[in-house]
Amino acid sequence: MLLAEELLLLALDPERGTAVNSSRSPLNVALGGALVAELGLDGLVVEDGRRLAPAGPTPSHPLLADTHSLLGTLRGRRAADQLRRMDKGLGGAWSQLVDGLVEQGVLGRRRDRVLLVPVTRHPVLYTKARDEVVERMRAAAANDGPLDPRTATVLALSGPSRLLEVVAPARADRRQAKERIRTATDQTPIAPIVRKVIQEAQQAAAAAATAAAAAAATSG
Repeated sequence: MLLAEELLLLALDPERGTAVNSSRSPLNVALGGALVAELGLDGLVVEDGRRLAPAGPTPSHPLLADTHSLLGTLRGRRAADQLRRMDKGLGGAWSQLVDGLVEQGVLGRRRDRVLLVPVTRHPVLYTKARDEVVERMRAAAANDGPLDPRTATVLALSGPSRLLEVVAPARADRRQAKERIRTATDQTPIAPIVRKVIQEAQQAAAAAATAAAAAAATSG
């Protein structure tokens, strides 16, 4: 299973079939980061100064191949800008990953209406797949032992994806989980870039909302 698929399953409410905590916006960035991280672990991407560059042969997995190719197209841009453009360049990482998991029978596809608005949900059908990811991340967050690179990557990306409550459902365990996420981030080169892109997007959204409120107050 791809790292990005594991992160998506971690972020998915298994019954509602939607992202927990309304985490889709930061998750879109993190999913792109997980795809890049997978290439990095396979030796197929290198950090060229402050940029990411594809290396080696084209991977066999179609989505990883698209990510590898897109990094080549975005060569020359700063890593944060490359990652910022990743989701759109892939045609929506969430959609691509969900489609793959539906084909594998891990997820379903159900179309509902909420207040007359059509909503597509993806409940987990193969619960064992999600349970394995959740249990492994919770164990990694609760313990102090070494982290294998794949677990470290998903755990590191769970932080900026706003999945702390999934990784540590008990409030008393969250301080420990935050420390472990920091440790995992130190092992995962893409994680600080993901965090930076998400923080910048959140700051821009907050500034826009403040400006809109000020303009409304002035016009009123």
